[in-house]
Amino acid sequence: MHKVMLIDDDVPMLKVLQQMIEWDSLQLHIVGSTYSSAKALHLFQETLPDIVITDIGLPQKNGIELAEAFRHMKPDTRVIFLTCHEDFHYAQQAVKLNADDYLLKDQLTAEQLEQSLQKSIRHLQSKGAPMDQKASNYNSDLFKQGLIQRVLDGVHPEETREYAAGLGISWEYPWFMMGIVHLHYATYEQLYAQDNISLISYGIYNIAVELAATYEGITPFMEQNHLIVLYNYRLNLAGNAYSHFQAYLRELRSRTGQFLKLRLNIAAVTDKIGLAAVGSCHHQMIQHRHEFYENGDFVISDMPLLRQHLFLPFPQGSLDRYKSDMERAVLKNDARSIQELASSIGNAAREKRFEPGEFVQEVIILLRGIDMMFSGRKSDETRYAYLASARTFGDVMELVERQLVYIAQNKQKGAASGIQEPKLQLIQQFIEQHLADNITSIDMARFLYLNSSYFSRYFKRLTGVNFTDYVHQYKMDIAAKMMKSSGQTLESLAMGLGYSDRTYFSKVFKKYIGMTPSDYKMKYAVSKYIR
Repeated sequence: MHKVMLIDDDVPMLKVLQQMIEWDSLQLHIVGSTYSSAKALHLFQETLPDIVITDIGLPQKNGIELAEAFRHMKPDTRVIFLTCHEDFHYAQQAVKLNADDYLLKDQLTAEQLEQSLQKSIRHLQSKGAPMDQKASNYNSDLFKQGLIQRVLDGVHPEETREYAAGLGISWEYPWFMMGIVHLHYATYEQLYAQDNISLISYGIYNIAVELAATYEGITPFMEQNHLIVLYNYRLNLAGNAYSHFQAYLRELRSRTGQFLKLRLNIAAVTDKIGLAAVGSCHHQMIQHRHEFYENGDFVISDMPLLRQHLFLPFPQGSLDRYKSDMERAVLKNDARSIQELASSIGNAAREKRFEPGEFVQEVIILLRGIDMMFSGRKSDETRYAYLASARTFGDVMELVERQLVYIAQNKQKGAASGIQEPKLQLIQQFIEQHLADNITSIDMARFLYLNSSYFSRYFKRLTGVNFTDYVHQYKMDIAAKMMKSSGQTLESLAMGLGYSDRTYFSKVFKKYIGMTPSDYKMKYAVSKYIR
């Protein structure tokens, strides 16, 4: 009987694994399970299991590092990796792992687990070759993910250099340049489905890795929805380092266009960056989108100067003045007017250099509101997701114009007779789901992805009353019905409807029902007694 050890920092997952299959029927015995990578090392020494099933995303030491440590203690140990990182759902086909298997937790079935374990058993029975001493035998890409995480987390430079050296990456010079590479989503959506983003990103990464083999000192990494390219270099008077790095980025863009027909948005930091500062520099670039309004490639040669650059806050409601004209253009399917309005919005934002994230968010709210008015279907979230992820002004505005044209061309039949508004039923459902909350028109507008001022005007036109009065009336009608049939105290009833103060509740009840709660209860108690 072979011994098995389970490692996962999600304790319920350990229990799921233990109960998922009949371990004895496979001649397997669980000798230990733990949520801690530190405890896993001690437990391994005590039990020396034949098979280890471990999560990759563990704190302190990750699963890849643990597997390497286990190899030193017992070279013939078989390893099965678990993960919930969806970024690697394609890895089983795209990458040949030398671990016995790679399983996604959210897709794991008993059958999959049994198949993986049987594979490990066959290796053990055939006295298969032990785990190779080289990190690449586990999968160099996964080890490299551990390396870039150390860099971004600011682990001590010497420790990080040693870890890199173990992967065959020599960072012997003190300075780095960095490139951050994103997809141009307006191009991507015309060629590929949203579900393929991870796979296509991996394809770009493969191009970057293959190209880096011909450029000394350059190492690409995958990081969530973008690539990070680090160039370790030494200073020289000729300035060849900068040219070398720029040549690599240009060729990466060219090859991606040639093989995948895609455009890339690239921001390059050519200032001298020490290894310890790479993480904070990356964070600064990703968070603030400094490249947003720039045309072409964005190159930063002075990070301290860039940190002084601030965008202006985007004033809420600034896009309200475009809404009516936009609605008319969409209603008439007037592509020229749509283009002009989108251009006007973009030019105003670019001139003022508004904060990119705030600008994009307001644009999405504007688009969703128009989408909801004209569409009888559930909105397709794909383009909104691309908008939220887009890194450049040009990419955003291409997507905005395309979405408006799409809405105009696919608006619900009959919309020409008048703009279709959100149904009152949807608003009532929201109120019912938030009875215990103090709902405002701003809350409701956000739920419907509408501007709050527009929603207030719309609601008054739809119902003849303002939203606050409507909510009070709606809740008081519920209160009146409950007072007829429920034995709840007034305090309990008021709290359940979002009124923390009984006096205020009584005042509101009298205003909308015509009498105080006490009088109302007495009236219906007497009526019930008389009947």
